[in-house]
Amino acid sequence: MLEPFVLLLVFISIIIVFGSAAYASLRAAPWLPVRNRDIGRIVTLARLSSQQVFFDLGSGDGRVLMALGRNCRARTIGYEVSVLPFLYSQIRLLTAGLHKCVEVRFADFFTADLSPADVVFCFLTPMAMKKIAPKFRAELKPGARVISYSFSIPGWVPERVDKPTEKSIPIFVYTL
Repeated sequence: MLEPFVLLLVFISIIIVFGSAAYASLRAAPWLPVRNRDIGRIVTLARLSSQQVFFDLGSGDGRVLMALGRNCRARTIGYEVSVLPFLYSQIRLLTAGLHKCVEVRFADFFTADLSPADVVFCFLTPMAMKKIAPKFRAELKPGARVISYSFSIPGWVPERVDKPTEKSIPIFVYTL
């Protein structure tokens, strides 16, 4: 009698995991991690100081958050709607002892309040970048920075494009 119940739980779990991944892919971007060799560039470009707030939109496995959270200088928050990367990032933060410095929220960043952010990082599709640009303009405070990995924000002029080599992925920096 327990077997059908277990099968039902497995089926529901699979639906939740794959459903949330599909939702995240269609809403903003599929999970594709930032290359480890580019994380140092992102940390440098963030120029975080104490008392600042950093948001990672679509934080995936938390690798950018972890790199920034190691010094616990800034409040570091990630948003993720895909169950598997969210759970994986939670486990990574706990095992690294960074759960007190870094927070990952299981939430859709399109509905989140971005106004506290001093720096926002995103690795989103061009379509999602176009969709989120008005939210940045409406909610981010003057002087806030947006760091975009790989794709520019359509219609915006970056303050800086970091691409050290021909094979490097560009990182775009914008200041409102």
